[in-house]
Amino acid sequence: MKNSVYPRYKEHIDSSDMIIMACSWWVDSMVLLNLLMGIHPHENIIVAHFDHSIRWQESHQDREFVELFCMEHKLLLEAEKEDILALAKTEKRGIEEMARIRRYEFLERIREKYHAKWILTAHHQDDRIETADFNLIRGTKLWGIHALTYEQWYILRLFLDKTKEEIVAFSKKHAIPYRDDSSNQDDSYLRNRLRNTILPLFSEINPEYRRALANFIHYTEEAKEWIDQTILAWLLLNGNRSKKEWRYFSVSSFCSESSFLQKEIIRFLYEEANRWTIGLSEGSMDELLRFIHEAGNMTEKEINKLRLEKKWDAVYIV
Repeated sequence: MKNSVYPRYKEHIDSSDMIIMACSWWVDSMVLLNLLMGIHPHENIIVAHFDHSIRWQESHQDREFVELFCMEHKLLLEAEKEDILALAKTEKRGIEEMARIRRYEFLERIREKYHAKWILTAHHQDDRIETADFNLIRGTKLWGIHALTYEQWYILRLFLDKTKEEIVAFSKKHAIPYRDDSSNQDDSYLRNRLRNTILPLFSEINPEYRRALANFIHYTEEAKEWIDQTILAWLLLNGNRSKKEWRYFSVSSFCSESSFLQKEIIRFLYEEANRWTIGLSEGSMDELLRFIHEAGNMTEKEINKLRLEKKWDAVYIV
C-alpha cells in the first residue's frame, strides 16, 4: 500500500509543503493518515475533521477519538461542526449534497488559513464507482461520471486505485485504529442503498464489474480531457485570454456551434469559476444558453461564481 502511494505523493508533494488531511476517522482516512505520518513531517500535516451532526452521540465520540489521536501523535487538529440536516432543509438540498458542499468549503478555509499546498482525501476506487453510478442514476453529464479524480484543483486523492477491501486488509495487518459509521447501514440514504443493495447485484452479472466500471470511468476522463482541450482551442480562436482568466468570446461564433459544444463551453467556464460543477443544473444550463442566444445587449447573468456580461457580439467572463 505504501509503495503504491509514495510515487504519486513524491510527484506532487515536497516535505516542506503544508498539507491538509481530511479525516472522517473511518478506515480509509485513518490508513491514509498513518501512511502520511510515515513519509511527511508531522508538523506539516494539518488534520481536518468535519462533524455533520447527523450521528449525534457517535459524532461526539468521533471528535474525542480524533482529539486523542492527534494529541498522541503531535498533530495539529482543525475541527468544525454544522447541523447539516437543518441546513439541507433550509436550502432545500439533499442531505448528502449539503454535507459535501459544507465539508469542502470547510477544507478550503483550512487550506487558505495555513497556506497549504494540498488537501488530501481518502476516496478510494469503491467511492469512485459509487459516485459515478449515483450521479448517473440522478441524471448527469459526462463530467459527473468521473467527479472524483486523482488531482482536482487543490485536492489530491491518493487511494483512487485502491479498493475498500485492500484498505481494510491493510488496517488489520498493521493494527491501525479507526471508527465505523453506523449511518452507512441506513438505507434511507440513496447512496447507502446503492452501496448495500444495488451494487452487490452487479457481481451476479459480472464478478469483475468493479474493474469494468473503473475502466469506463477512466475512458470518460480521457474524453473530458479531449473536450476541454477542444474548448481551450475554441476560446483562443473566438475570443481573447488575459494572463489570468478568459475575457470574452464571440456570441455569433458560439451560436454557430453544435448544441453539445455550446453546453460543454458553459460547463467548462462554470467549472473554472466554481472549481466543480455542483449547482450547474439543467435549469441553470438552459438559463445561461438563453442569456447568450437572446437578442439584447448590455445585459449580465450570474450563477454562483460564474458571471457573464453581454456587450453586442461578445460575452465577457468577469
